[in-house]
Amino acid sequence: MEDDELNQLSMNILVHAGDARSFLVQALTQLEQDDYQKSEELIKKAHEEVVIAHGLQTDTLQLEASGEQIRYSTPFCHAQDTLMTAQSEILIGEHLVKLFKKFIKE
Repeated sequence: MEDDELNQLSMNILVHAGDARSFLVQALTQLEQDDYQKSEELIKKAHEEVVIAHGLQTDTLQLEASGEQIRYSTPFCHAQDTLMTAQSEILIGEHLVKLFKKFIKE
């Protein structure tokens, strides 16, 4: 994989992971306003963005696993960190919605 290709891939992962985090922040704002339906919709959008970013990352990791040497890249490392953070935040957001809905029912 050429340097330009890896940089472009890294930026694509960052865009989708960043969009996922943005949707999650919007979802949490809706959760604060007791709009559980909107919050769940936004978390779903966040999850969709993470799936895209994860697919891009997986394709690259499969290249490495098949023997193609991928050089170390700070942008790719940052993209992976951002993706992992977004995934963790979405998981927490999903649980927060469930907890809020549970407490509202009581």
